[in-house]
Amino acid sequence: MTTEQILTGSIRTSPKGNGSIFHKKSDGSDMRITFSDTQALNTALPYDEVEYQIKGTDEYGNPTAQVTKIIKRNKNVFVGMMKEVVDKETNEKKLGFVPDDRKFYPDVEITNLDEYTDLAGKKFVIKMQSFDNPNAPMKAEITAVIGNAGEHETEMQSAVLDRGLVLGFDPAIEEAAAKLKEQSADMIAKEKETRRDMTDRVVFTIDPFDAKDFDDALSVKTLDNGNYEIGVHIADPSFFVRPGDVIDQEAVERATSIYLVDRTIPMLPEVLSNDLCSLNPNEEKLTFSAVFEISPQAEIVDRWFGETVTYSKRRFNYEEAQEILDTGNGDFVEELQILEKIAKQLKKEKIKNGAIEFESKEVKFKLDENYVPVSVVEKERTFTMEMIEEFMLLANREVSKFVSLDDQGNKTNNPFIYRVHEPPKQEKVYAAAEFLRNIGFEVEFREDGNISSSEINRILDEYKGTELEGLISLTILRSMKKASYSTDNIGHFGLSFKYYSHFTSPIRRYPDMIAHRLLRRYLAGEEVPKTEKKNIQKLAEHSSEMEVKAVDAERASIKYKYAEYFSTRIGDEVEALVTGVAKYGIFIEDLETKGEGMINVRNMGGDYYEYDEKKMQLVGRNTKRKFKIGDHVKAKIVNVDMDERNIDFELIN
Repeated sequence: MTTEQILTGSIRTSPKGNGSIFHKKSDGSDMRITFSDTQALNTALPYDEVEYQIKGTDEYGNPTAQVTKIIKRNKNVFVGMMKEVVDKETNEKKLGFVPDDRKFYPDVEITNLDEYTDLAGKKFVIKMQSFDNPNAPMKAEITAVIGNAGEHETEMQSAVLDRGLVLGFDPAIEEAAAKLKEQSADMIAKEKETRRDMTDRVVFTIDPFDAKDFDDALSVKTLDNGNYEIGVHIADPSFFVRPGDVIDQEAVERATSIYLVDRTIPMLPEVLSNDLCSLNPNEEKLTFSAVFEISPQAEIVDRWFGETVTYSKRRFNYEEAQEILDTGNGDFVEELQILEKIAKQLKKEKIKNGAIEFESKEVKFKLDENYVPVSVVEKERTFTMEMIEEFMLLANREVSKFVSLDDQGNKTNNPFIYRVHEPPKQEKVYAAAEFLRNIGFEVEFREDGNISSSEINRILDEYKGTELEGLISLTILRSMKKASYSTDNIGHFGLSFKYYSHFTSPIRRYPDMIAHRLLRRYLAGEEVPKTEKKNIQKLAEHSSEMEVKAVDAERASIKYKYAEYFSTRIGDEVEALVTGVAKYGIFIEDLETKGEGMINVRNMGGDYYEYDEKKMQLVGRNTKRKFKIGDHVKAKIVNVDMDERNIDFELIN
């Protein structure tokens, strides 16, 4: 890499006004490029796409750079409060804008501040008007006052708005959705004439108990030859929402639904997502189906894709369906047993082919009438959840293969949108392996220096059911790239699928809507021009970006509720697992609630602790006591910073 070389990338910044970019080298490894100060950042804000030039190296040997151009702002809205701050030039205290996003560094001049007389203790949204001089404050205007800081509704809205996401729908969009509902009876009656009628099948949905939008259903029929016809029936919003209309434009922008601890912010208006398109029980619905003839050994004998009309005869939640399977009694028990048998074989084959089996443990907050968390419980993982996943994976994979390969198995080069997942980067794998080695587990590498999916499964299986399982899964996950959307099919490493797309959730994911529209055209024999691929790629990239923001908003809402929950438990003692070690303390996870916090070295007893970077542990100079990842500790909750969402613990010897 040469000085003055021009590169592009997504920048990370800190409150101190410096930043970094991780540049992918030709050998596939990452190089950290640093930006030393606000001059080097040149007004770049967190996650902006920038053009930059290499200028030299820093004291650690990392290349240093200068931002030369802002290609694309990550967002132009920010949530924060007016608080007392220290002036950088005069060192005197003054009232200034303090953002929720701690990676935001510039001073802000609010141009319409005099229009608001009472902002004390309130959170509000500012919109950037101009910021093109690193030596001057950003100019921005207040666009909305959210509410009192620390109140549930304010914090939930802030988690969404601070990421440039939106809450409700404009009246014009709601009106367009209501109009569709009014016209739907005639539209559906006419459309049914051209669709495959599958209303005679045993169709049902299986979803979480609190689900409101049902975008997938299954049907089961035993055939005369002993095989099974299994239908994966997907809601068809693409019939009602046409490319370019006002609802579609809004769906493009949102790209995904958002899931907070207390609500869902839908991609489509609720009259569509919860009513018109949702596969509600005892209602005829327009669907897009993947229908498979499957042998008792779970071999795919035949498949069919097309537009259908279905009628859901029952709405199960996961627990209800699981109880029927466990007891052998209840509605559609035979159909559920067939699905269970086939799903277990599909899962076995998937793992045999190299799919990684991460066991994700999720929690849910029980909130009182004021939305205050009163308890945190781990969500039960039933096999019916896995069963539904297996059939959704089957449909997503086979749709992708159908579009990508002709009848002879040759690539078609048809433009399509894929869900892709790159193999992990070698240096990240080495870092994860070092972590595993420090807790006593040796990793076997392939000849090319990488790690196989079967080896990852061996590690996960070794710790299955132990307290370290979640930590091991998280460590390995962090060593991997995130899955994303693309028109370039590079396969899905985690699933070990050569062909994979998202087709089964069009109510809540825009890429699935794109897949529906393209599949519909291919089924009609239409040739999609290669020139469309560029536009599909733009939508794929935008959808990937919005997915990251939506997940970030969800995590922010969870982090707030954890802080709120632990703030009511100051002084309580917990049993915890050490999940990270740094020179300034240890990170721990409460075994009961999975809440995370930190024990600073100042709160670890009367000893001086030294950090052994190679062994990733803290060692007491006098006591020689060691703390490493995976250790059990007992700790007391001593402080919660609600602004920073930080939970501080004290070690109990």
